[in-house]
Amino acid sequence: MADATDRYALPLIQTGQAQKDVTHNDAVATIDTLLHLAVDDILAAPPPTPVVGQSWIVAPGATGAWASHGGHVMAFTSAGWTEIVPRDGCTAWVKAAAVFALFSQGSWAVGNWPVKTLTIGGRTVLGNPAAAIADPRGGSVVDVEARAGVAAILSALRSLGLLTA
Repeated sequence: MADATDRYALPLIQTGQAQKDVTHNDAVATIDTLLHLAVDDILAAPPPTPVVGQSWIVAPGATGAWASHGGHVMAFTSAGWTEIVPRDGCTAWVKAAAVFALFSQGSWAVGNWPVKTLTIGGRTVLGNPAAAIADPRGGSVVDVEARAGVAAILSALRSLGLLTA
């Protein structure tokens, strides 16, 4: 039987184990941190006065007690510091910056969402760029060309769902 879970290495209770409650409580505390993960900020060193329940993403090039933990999540629990090694796809709300961070390929992308399209209500509003709209050209029909250019812009914005008809 394995000692820990495959993804986040949460401790598993072993057959005949004494103090099963300690193992179980450690696993539940880690799940509590990971469930809808929200970190206070991204820091390069532990905060001077952490409060139980707070957590941080450790910045690359961290110093002091966090020197070898860059990219990891450090949570302050009633039992002290708990380190969580994120896995690809882990997302966190960074409270201080009011943005999401996404862990992928060994690092956090903060404030950026690597998506191919954005679909709202079944309608793709952002995705592959639309065909270029020609600039109006000079000549005797500038007003007609300007109106056609504006109409093309409005049509493109409507097709993206950014304007209604």
